[in-house]
Amino acid sequence: MKKITILSVLVLSGLVCLAQNTASKLWEYRPAPGQHINIENIGTPQSAQKMTENFSSLVSLGSFGGYIILGFEKACVNHPDNPYGIDFTIFGNAFSGSSEPGVVWVMKDENQNGLPDETWYEIAGSHHFHSKTVQNYEVTYFKTNSRDVFWKGNSSETGWVLANSFNTQEYFPTQQYFPQYPRDSVTFRGTLLHPEIDFSNNQKIKINPPAFGYADSHPRQQGIDLFVPDNPYTKEIEGAGGDPIDISWAVDSLGNYVELDSIHFVKIVSGSLATVGWLGEISTDVAWVEAVKPNPAISGKENLLVVYQHPTKVLVGDSFQLEAAFFEKGRKTEANFTFSSQNKEILTTETSGWVKAQSNGETEILISVKTEMETVTLKVVEPEFIQLLTDFSSVYSGDTLELAAQVFDNEQDKLEIAVHISSSNPAVGEVLEMDGKTFFVARQSGETVLTCWVEGFEVEKQVTVKVLSLDDKIRIYFTLKTEDENLLPFQWMEVGASDLNNIVENRQNDYSGLERPTLFHALAAGLQKANVPFVFRDDDAVGGKIYLHSVESDGWFYNGWGGKTETEAFARVWIARLNSNQFLNDFDKKEIFNGDTVALYHVSKITEPWIYSRLLASSDSAVIGDEIEVQLYQTECTFFEGEVLESGFIPVANAEIFAGNIYFTNNFGKAVFTLESEPPLVISSGVDAILISKKLTTVISSAVDKTFRIYPNPVENELTIEGFQVGGNSYSELKLITTSGYILFEKKINQNQQRLNLSWLPPGIYYLKLVQGEKTETHKIIKK
Repeated sequence: MKKITILSVLVLSGLVCLAQNTASKLWEYRPAPGQHINIENIGTPQSAQKMTENFSSLVSLGSFGGYIILGFEKACVNHPDNPYGIDFTIFGNAFSGSSEPGVVWVMKDENQNGLPDETWYEIAGSHHFHSKTVQNYEVTYFKTNSRDVFWKGNSSETGWVLANSFNTQEYFPTQQYFPQYPRDSVTFRGTLLHPEIDFSNNQKIKINPPAFGYADSHPRQQGIDLFVPDNPYTKEIEGAGGDPIDISWAVDSLGNYVELDSIHFVKIVSGSLATVGWLGEISTDVAWVEAVKPNPAISGKENLLVVYQHPTKVLVGDSFQLEAAFFEKGRKTEANFTFSSQNKEILTTETSGWVKAQSNGETEILISVKTEMETVTLKVVEPEFIQLLTDFSSVYSGDTLELAAQVFDNEQDKLEIAVHISSSNPAVGEVLEMDGKTFFVARQSGETVLTCWVEGFEVEKQVTVKVLSLDDKIRIYFTLKTEDENLLPFQWMEVGASDLNNIVENRQNDYSGLERPTLFHALAAGLQKANVPFVFRDDDAVGGKIYLHSVESDGWFYNGWGGKTETEAFARVWIARLNSNQFLNDFDKKEIFNGDTVALYHVSKITEPWIYSRLLASSDSAVIGDEIEVQLYQTECTFFEGEVLESGFIPVANAEIFAGNIYFTNNFGKAVFTLESEPPLVISSGVDAILISKKLTTVISSAVDKTFRIYPNPVENELTIEGFQVGGNSYSELKLITTSGYILFEKKINQNQQRLNLSWLPPGIYYLKLVQGEKTETHKIIKK
């Protein structure tokens, strides 16, 4: 895991003289592959040796199984006067929210030959007794042609230690630093822990520490002598912090506690085989190992109730085992537990710790044993709506699409639950199960209704899928502009697959066999609608790829060379921005779909950065009296290695907007006005323009009589909707719809203010249909 802000954690130079007995002898360092391995100051034998000499150093053990063996300067004694029974402390690189636990083993030098050649005993920390902990787990890592490392476990499971962009060295130990290390694969065996990872905030992923008994789990307390241990039976950090170890926690291979009066060697093994998103793999770090100094004056609590990781949300009707263990002086002790629900209408409990969810709500469960008590909070939820994730905007006979659906609970959080899908007309489209996945197979043109449901709950989602024939047309949103003027305002237009051979000058390739609408078809249709002369070419300028060479407007020719930059005269180009991607050529290879947005624009010199701007409107159709909000954004673009890169859109303030009258944008790039004349109306700002058509339907309320308030818009994560009247016989619901008419999800409303988490939604334009009794409003929203 990436957390090497290393060594301010262990600046202890003022305490060197107080060290009593340290594990300063390095016997063996054998790391597993990992993101810090082969880095000189943290992942090499030299860094391991330096760690034993200087407690401001650190060494990484890599992924699961990697280990280090250290020897104490003298016997580490299991002394009865050691505070809380703790005999030594392991310091690592843990801090709040970042625990990378390592399993600890100890050995006594029974034959007194000074070598670690006797029996290793595992320190049975708190998670030794957890049902998800695996003893004697074995994994083999395989070197690949890339920096990624493939692994396979002894139960046939597989995975990867994936390389990231901030540690760019080889992750498999190299011969340069580890000449005796296997070259192609390496196998480790040990105790595999189940890490408690909290992914609720992707920007701040947390790994919760086990209660006690594992290295690199708890932070150090600054300013305290290293030989003063933390009390592992309290939640507060006491003494020097770190991870205190009692030799009396050692167990043999059968799991029985052993009696050791002292130990001479300690082995620390990386205990997790997991990746933490963008932070990389979990890998134990070791900084120092210090024996405890006896002090009978220090005493404290020595019993502990541990409640293991459990679900925080439970589905109505589901049940699970709430696991707990009781420890006296760190040794697991059999005891009678009491599990008590504070609201039995929501959750019921059994004496065994079995918990069953009865109805929606939130309550606490009290777990008690002897003098110890813990409280856990659980929510019970149920499925509320289903979102079908598959895009059916353009499906043709013969297509096969993998179906993906997501269920959301009554708090709009994702639920991991099976979704069943059926088709009303298998002759048009059939739903098939193959290899654990669900597919939609389009058989012939026509319509069918896909029904999604969750077994045991009254939640259902229906989606009408139209299977297109090759003769059908799709609708796209298109604009055409140069650096000087707008030639066609943003508007909806139809595009179909057609023979394009006759619009290519000195054609080298055949464009008559394109069976489905492509970006090439869209550009040709848009140029024809703009009624401007144009020429496409597929010559050697860009290796035979199709590109737009010329557009004429009022006698002016705007030429382009498809991305050629060898001389400044050729660094002109026509660029097609399809949704959020920009293309300079190869237009016939880019398939388009219903609802796509295409902006065709000209750049005079792509060897230098340029500005791309866009004008958006809250509606593309309106009637007199409607309120229209427009927003002007721009981004800096650069041409790099054949691709157009965007810096990110920012609002344009104080820009002139012409819509019959003149308006100016505010600091957020917005301008709002009320339509005073009958559409059609062209709204423009510089070279950007939008066509507002006359609204043909009357079911949508005008802006002067809007019931609902929606903000922010554009939205990035959470959208708030105000104005629902809840209660009585009034029926309220909302639907989120794509520009092609596809319903992403629908939801019944039971509160006046509704918040929608739209972080999952791709950027683009959508419609929000709001229903209150007989009143309906449709709002256009922009997802950033």
